[in-house]
Amino acid sequence: LQLPSDNPRPTVQTFTGNLITLELNPELTQALDKFRNQAKTTLFMTLLATFKVLLYRYTGQVDILIGTPIANRQRLEIESLIGFFVNTLVLRTDLSGNPAFTNLLAQVRQVALDAYKHQDLPFEMLVEALQPTRSLSHSPLFQAMFVLQHAPLGEFELAGLPFTRLEVLDHTTKFDLTLSMEGRSAGLIGRWEYNTDLFERATIERMTSHFQVLLEAIVANPDAH
Repeated sequence: LQLPSDNPRPTVQTFTGNLITLELNPELTQALDKFRNQAKTTLFMTLLATFKVLLYRYTGQVDILIGTPIANRQRLEIESLIGFFVNTLVLRTDLSGNPAFTNLLAQVRQVALDAYKHQDLPFEMLVEALQPTRSLSHSPLFQAMFVLQHAPLGEFELAGLPFTRLEVLDHTTKFDLTLSMEGRSAGLIGRWEYNTDLFERATIERMTSHFQVLLEAIVANPDAH
């Protein structure tokens, strides 16, 4: 993914990162929920398709691959186990021909459903089977990740004890760019994690605002190209 960066890509991938938060107002969140119901798709697929449009507009690339984590708990035997079973799926989309967003969304939906059928295949085995050209400067197959938290943490209450939720920032990132969305009572919130050796904060701030503009345009006119 050839995202235009502020600094040259190091020959060896670095993992220094930072975080920017974008809050979507309740009106836009409700409009997105109404749209995805009408389109008979999920919020994950709708947001993923929008993220892909954003990356296409920034890169000009029509072949967009994005990684996403999946719970990987399909087997009944591990449903009640405590542990980390998450696998990574690579979702590939063809944006050639300047499709209408509704057509793109249909493609993203089908790609996601097909990928879910093979979610048990370990990402490492996929890389080994495909044998992509490897480089120490970036991760294989995808360099941007999208995450939607379907079950966000609720509010904690104990008698007589007030709680405040604090964001934890460890100044690291696994990929060039990761967008994590989460639903809250006040609306969707997005966390944009980025590699600070590649991007300046102002660049990612512009990207987050462009993402919001795209979402507003999509719910207003989903048939636009």
